[in-house]
Amino acid sequence: METHGIAVFDVCHTLTRTNNTSAFVGFVLKKDRSLRYGLFVLLRMLSLLFRLPGIRCTLRRARRWDGQIVLLRGYSPAHLAEHARQYVDHLFARNLLHDRVLEVLRQEKAQGRTVYLVSAAVDPPIRELAGRLGIENHFSSELEVKDGRCTGRLRTDLFGRKGAVLERMPGNVDWQVSAVYSDDMQDADFMARFGRRYAVVNTCKAHARWNDKGRGFRFLVNYEEPSAGQDPDSVTARTAPWIYVPFLYYAVSRLHRQGVHSLLLREIVPVTVTAWLFMNRDARTLLLLPLSFLMFFCVYEIGGLVNDLCAHREDPAQRISRIAPGVQIHAGLFVAIRVALVGLLSAWLGAAGYAMGLYAGTLAVCLIVYLLHTLILGNLRVLTFLGLRICRSSIPWFILASRLPPATLIGWCAVFFLADAPGRLYVYSRRRGLVHGTIPTWQVRSASAVLLGGLGAVLYVRDGSPWLLAVAVYYLVLEGLWGLRGRGPTFVRT
Repeated sequence: METHGIAVFDVCHTLTRTNNTSAFVGFVLKKDRSLRYGLFVLLRMLSLLFRLPGIRCTLRRARRWDGQIVLLRGYSPAHLAEHARQYVDHLFARNLLHDRVLEVLRQEKAQGRTVYLVSAAVDPPIRELAGRLGIENHFSSELEVKDGRCTGRLRTDLFGRKGAVLERMPGNVDWQVSAVYSDDMQDADFMARFGRRYAVVNTCKAHARWNDKGRGFRFLVNYEEPSAGQDPDSVTARTAPWIYVPFLYYAVSRLHRQGVHSLLLREIVPVTVTAWLFMNRDARTLLLLPLSFLMFFCVYEIGGLVNDLCAHREDPAQRISRIAPGVQIHAGLFVAIRVALVGLLSAWLGAAGYAMGLYAGTLAVCLIVYLLHTLILGNLRVLTFLGLRICRSSIPWFILASRLPPATLIGWCAVFFLADAPGRLYVYSRRRGLVHGTIPTWQVRSASAVLLGGLGAVLYVRDGSPWLLAVAVYYLVLEGLWGLRGRGPTFVRT
């Protein structure tokens, strides 16, 4: 019997930029203006629970798409097929297919291999997409239908079971010359049968994870250029459910693990401890300053999201696209959660006797500066970047505006600005080509700490006040430790 090769393509995030179960269910409900669409959005938010340790294991089979598929209960197959045609039109119109993978698919067909689409997504969009691409063979999860209506369950489920598809392939397949393409590392065992195994990598992080996987995979690089940084495409379909939680958008898109450590050690801890000392060791200050940072980041993240959504306006040489292609963010929900949290905390603190008027005004000014930063293009952004650094170093202190003398408040805002901003401004200017220095950043920041230490020594000798000297020594030790580790803390653009 004559043998022949085949080429198998995963669909979700391989051929398309979307998860075609979740995206299709949302598309159907939104098109029909169904009240179920609100429940769909809620399920998308609750899906972050499946990322938590323990829950991810104990509820492994109760995947979040199961709850979404239930929302299709009562739909007729014909109605879903019509929506599938509109959905695929939407994919093509919005450029939600990966051109590089499409080109490889055409090459495989031109070389005489039979092309298969194999996806764990629900069948209607996969069947329609296969027809549009002229592909006769496809396998996907099938919706259960009874009495002409969907039951909201699956008749066949390929999630984690793609290996079963291999038994349904023709018996004359030459596996050694056959190829498989997938972005999902859970498909690694399924891919082992094929002689040519291609990992489709859409981000720098994915590239690194597949490298760790081994097994002789080849790579189909599906992003414009590799980057050593973690910011590009950091908001993916996997991380997007987390970003609605206040502070986590910045943690995911800019700070990452090292940056969170830097934020704690360089900003939150020293500011909180200093405020506690100057408030006569009032224990409430140990809660008040972290809450102030939380409220600040609620507003800061709104500006950050607007900046990221408008990243396409920037010079490609300077642009950082943090939101991966195909990732949908509900901006209204994102903003509403943060506004509600700031409002509740402000009301509570106002009732506790803290003057919130000035604090709220500084938050509004910070948001305006961030929006201006987004609107301005070119090197003038250095000025708005400097304004954002002033906001970040100062605003958390303004929660104490009614409890500290103005001179003390302004003085400590200036101290923490000088301790942090020069190094960040140096990195930002260097990235924009305004500075061509080769000085390690930790040394720039150490110079700021030395300057503060000198001023602190003068104050200690003159007035007997050790606090500024203590803060400078803290930052010098911190920078020295980072220098010994051979790397400085994470720096972000804004």
